[in-house]
Amino acid sequence: MKKILFLFIAASLFATVNEPLRWEFFSGYRNDRIHWHLQEPGDGGLVTHSEVYRDVQYWLNGLVLKVIHRDLVFFARGAYGAFGKGKLIHPHMATHGWCADASGYFGYAVNLTADRTYKVLLTPLVGYAAYFEQLHRSTLPGTFRLVWNGFFLGGQFTFETGGPVILNAGWAYNMMHNRVHAQMASGSLKTSSGGNKGQLGWAQMDWNLNCAWRLGIGGQMLYLTTRVVDATISHMDQKFKLRWTPVSGWVQVSRIF
Repeated sequence: MKKILFLFIAASLFATVNEPLRWEFFSGYRNDRIHWHLQEPGDGGLVTHSEVYRDVQYWLNGLVLKVIHRDLVFFARGAYGAFGKGKLIHPHMATHGWCADASGYFGYAVNLTADRTYKVLLTPLVGYAAYFEQLHRSTLPGTFRLVWNGFFLGGQFTFETGGPVILNAGWAYNMMHNRVHAQMASGSLKTSSGGNKGQLGWAQMDWNLNCAWRLGIGGQMLYLTTRVVDATISHMDQKFKLRWTPVSGWVQVSRIF
């Protein structure tokens, strides 16, 4: 333990990457696809209910805070999506709703190109994220509510060209807890399960307008899926499975402080 602490302090003393606090506002579009079903217990059990949501579209707005201090990276993000208009394919009906998410991570920036005119950073990271979505179905009672929360591990590359362009791309493996509450014609469905998995990928390009301001574009894709878990509806034992895929793109403007 003492040796690890010594290495950490030594790395901090000889740190090569420092970036001031940057506030980034983004606004864009998000499109969700949700597919879940119930089936009878046992291998090859009969599917008793299925819902497929496609093109659930949100106007997405959010704020990012990020800073690098002595190679240590701190990142926080929050976003809200309004309107949520889409369609439920099976059974066929319209939807509307809203969504929100928050995430943050801690990482260590490794400068792969010290003393070069350009800079490439590799950042292993560990973080935590939470996602919430609520949809109203036009001809079904109540709402469909979906919650994910859990830790993720990943990494990202940042490439500063030495000119005005900055590129950033990353990937993370998610370990999520899931909760679902849905009103159905035959009753109310509630599930809660851990040990669910997924992947997140993102990319962003920024343009330095001056020493403080940046303008750019970005996007990300998230895929999360639950295990097959137990569910009870109308006093009948069922098996539940869900897949969730939100894809988003945005424009951003940011400034250092």
